[in-house]
Amino acid sequence: MPRVPTLALALLFGVACQVAPATATPAPTGAQTGGTLRVALPAEVTSFDPWNADPASLIATRQIFETLVEVDPATSRIVPALASSWQMANDGATWIFMLRDGVRFHDGSPLDASSVAASFERGRTASAPAYRALFDDPPALVGIQAVDARTVRFDLRAPFGPFLAHLAAPQAAIALPNNSGTGPFAASAAALAPDGTLTLRRNDLYWRRDASGKQLPYLDGLVLRPVRDATSRLAELRAGRAEVALDLPIAQASGARSDPSLVVSPRKDAALASLGFDATVAPFDRPEARRAVAMAVNRNALSTVYAGTSRPATQVVPPGSLGYDDSVVEFAALDTDAARKALADARVVTPISTDLAYPSTPTAAYPDPQRVAQSIAADLGKIGIVARLRAVDPTALRDAKTTLTLDTTVLGLDPDDVFWPLYGRDDPSAGSLIVGLVRKARGDADPNKRAELYKQVSKIARTEALRVPLLFADRPNAATARLVGYTGIEYFGTVWLRP
Repeated sequence: MPRVPTLALALLFGVACQVAPATATPAPTGAQTGGTLRVALPAEVTSFDPWNADPASLIATRQIFETLVEVDPATSRIVPALASSWQMANDGATWIFMLRDGVRFHDGSPLDASSVAASFERGRTASAPAYRALFDDPPALVGIQAVDARTVRFDLRAPFGPFLAHLAAPQAAIALPNNSGTGPFAASAAALAPDGTLTLRRNDLYWRRDASGKQLPYLDGLVLRPVRDATSRLAELRAGRAEVALDLPIAQASGARSDPSLVVSPRKDAALASLGFDATVAPFDRPEARRAVAMAVNRNALSTVYAGTSRPATQVVPPGSLGYDDSVVEFAALDTDAARKALADARVVTPISTDLAYPSTPTAAYPDPQRVAQSIAADLGKIGIVARLRAVDPTALRDAKTTLTLDTTVLGLDPDDVFWPLYGRDDPSAGSLIVGLVRKARGDADPNKRAELYKQVSKIARTEALRVPLLFADRPNAATARLVGYTGIEYFGTVWLRP
């Protein structure tokens, strides 16, 4: 099966795997207000437009703008945000959202259905990359209209399973043309300094309160400063010139973990690492050969590369996701002897010479891609498969035309964001059952039906072995131990600082 690595959508979801909870935030004991939180970013903020924001800019826009719905990170369920409730009609081809009362933008204007419709129309008419990835692959939205001041209606071309989850993506946040949002922090006209430092002030009009009734956010403001070098980001944190350092490589995360004044809070399951096959090339056009590879790969050996920031993948979505199959406890047991026997029983002559492409630079799934590739090549060598390693630019892996490829799939807000690029786009057999199931799940708005379809996919995937899930990788962030309420999610509307 031809491989489809990270989609544009997956890249857009690079900072969107988890979002701030919409329900009332429990008040930490002794929660204190005030203070400015300083955050060291890996890159500069380049845009305040959620539709056109790059990963670094999305960290900023998530503090300024909010979405209609959110994903509760504790349950993975879609929960209300700017929309207080919603209804589905026409089997999921129509969605009607009722907006929350009393919400105002930073400029003082009220949130209403017209502003929501205009925000989406702006993304659609501009054909923004994020809009295309979320709602135009395939073309989904055909109309957004304000029914009345508190009600907005979305009409889809056909039912689209990921639609509700995609509304929770930070790119789909509601923004006025003047970059005014409804979030916990606001940006003034002079917020962005020439050196790329962004200063945000507390939104005194913010609508959310914690469980005790105290208005959020606790902080007076945020300072987001670009520090491109990871070693320097950690140094800023240690020196007290920053309270948070985002996106630390393994070496720096390990250094932070050894410092008692710091806390490493990884964003869990940021990406899936998997081994893909070109199933048109012998002997990997046969499931027996692909299953032998799955049995040969030692995931525990791979985990040493990640220094505790990964866990083995039994399927392509992590536990807690819609469609995760609890009955699949292992994709393939490590058994080198059984793998050799499987090749022999299938009359596959060894040694087999093949090529293995891997990212030439670190990705969300591979902090040290060459070491991972070397480990897998050594495992394959034990069953008579000689893999020539080939480093390829991560953006060009799809076109590398190699038999085996180490793919990175950034995990999105919906299982379709994983199943579709890995299984649904290409159908080498022009009638694959697994492809049909993925496409059926994509066109069904009922989450229970979709979950069962994805579970069927996971079971069949173990038999066909068109792809071998390897592990889920975290993305480590670190913070001062003085920061309370921070869980590794790049959102600061509910955190506070001890003196």
